Amino acid sequence: MTANNMSDGMNTSQLKTELKELIVEECDVEIGACDIQDDEHLIGPDSRLNLDSLDALSISLEVKSRYKKHIDSGNETRMALTSVATLAEFILAD
Repeated sequence: MTANNMSDGMNTSQLKTELKELIVEECDVEIGACDIQDDEHLIGPDSRLNLDSLDALSISLEVKSRYKKHIDSGNETRMALTSVATLAEFILAD
């Protein structure tokens, strides 16, 4: 879905599903999209996905492309990329 579809009523659940698929596609993880929990850590020592800074950049660029939401470097990025749930909240926020 694109930014235009979001205004047409995309719900948080749909967005989270799309984000999990995006992560699997962009980051080449060994886990299926359906096995990623909404609130599990995406990056860092607590993450079973083993995503690194290049993966974070890939996700950020894809979020900007698909959803027209720019994730700045630094603290905002770390907060937005904490989990699928926080990323969905970031995208849906005005």
